[in-house]
Amino acid sequence: MTAPVTDPLRPLEAETYLVTLLTPVTRRALRDEALTQVDPGCFADPMFEHMWRAARALRDDDRAINVRNLLGRMRDDLPQRSPRDHASVQRAARWFEGHAGHVPEVGPFGEHIATVTRCGRLRRLVEVLDSVRAQALEADDPAQALTLAYEQLGKLDQADDDEHVHSYADLLDQFLEAQRTPDDAFIVPTPWTDLNGLLLGGLRAGRMYVVGGRPGDGKSISVLQMAHRCAELGHAGLVLSAEMGAPEVTDRMVSSGAVVEQSQITRRRLDDDGWNRIGEYYNRARSLPITVVDKPNLTLPYIKSVAREAKRRNNIRFMAVDYLQLVGSDSRGQQREQEVAAISRGLKQLSRELDIVVLVAAQLNRENVRAERRPKASDLRESGGIEADADVIILHHRPLIEEGDLKGQPGYTVVLYVDKNRIGRTGFVELDWRAHYATLGSTRQHAPIGGA
Repeated sequence: MTAPVTDPLRPLEAETYLVTLLTPVTRRALRDEALTQVDPGCFADPMFEHMWRAARALRDDDRAINVRNLLGRMRDDLPQRSPRDHASVQRAARWFEGHAGHVPEVGPFGEHIATVTRCGRLRRLVEVLDSVRAQALEADDPAQALTLAYEQLGKLDQADDDEHVHSYADLLDQFLEAQRTPDDAFIVPTPWTDLNGLLLGGLRAGRMYVVGGRPGDGKSISVLQMAHRCAELGHAGLVLSAEMGAPEVTDRMVSSGAVVEQSQITRRRLDDDGWNRIGEYYNRARSLPITVVDKPNLTLPYIKSVAREAKRRNNIRFMAVDYLQLVGSDSRGQQREQEVAAISRGLKQLSRELDIVVLVAAQLNRENVRAERRPKASDLRESGGIEADADVIILHHRPLIEEGDLKGQPGYTVVLYVDKNRIGRTGFVELDWRAHYATLGSTRQHAPIGGA
């Protein structure tokens, strides 16, 4: 008996995997990422395509995605209530019943996303080529048939890219309008005046800022401090922490915002002055539009899913990730440097897609960075992709002093080197080291890097 022929452009396993993501609560992040990345038309199975369209519609309407709502939406989407249409929904109901309780593994997620997308595009190409062949067989003039073929193939190639194609005349109009309304530009000042000077005003939407440092050099402090400043100025945002839990993130932001020593907060031994400061801070900070995510096993698909949902619901303007090398990858068989490069690229793309400021803490290689020399972008761990993707790289350095390392003591300093800056100057600023308040203080001085 001859085995059935498998159509390579109808990847049943990959399509089944994606559709089984729709109902398990534990796979919600992967589901949301897949719904964003995969167009319903990519599915070869019409039932799966119908399910996927229903899931997208529920997501856009802020309704729960479960079997009951999916089947209800599928019925609502039917053009007519014929017996054939009813049978289609009944088939979907039986399919969900047969897959109840199944939770797909995380590992093959990226591979199946790529497979379904690739096969969907190839099927559309085959359909166009079949149409071109039919027209060529009926054409009286080969030149006319060739022209029609170019038109159809051109439309296929352009189908997903129209929104990214701009005429120069339109761009010039937008340029003049932007120059006439400078206050409309989204620029958020950092807490440090001289750093703002190097950054031409502050943090800008659509750009990724990488803040690097060795453990204990304050990279997390400055990222949280910049995120807190964004929120103080009324901009909603996310803080995603793979290193610290939400209570510790809160401790640090309260210590910085209320100017209360971290030791008092950590030991839960506030004096009267500390209680008064925190009371004042509490009253003004409860309305800060910050959402903290402390998932320990952060992955790029999860970050994208959470950020896109927060953009849709709350119109976030910034996102802080602490820290890059702790973000996991769903890719299999890649070296860690390749994984980190893919994560870095994904975060940069997300900054442009959502038009938000992305702040990313990153570690420096311990073995390459000595206390007596300033760090460089190449010192970033798994640095190749990070260096290429970042719009701005800010590197922390706490130089040794004669008395030794006075970490955490008043009067100590930390230097922030702007080692890469796509739209402004490189240089450095010297700040008060106030780790006991989870804060970097006022600017001491600044200079071009060449004079460092």
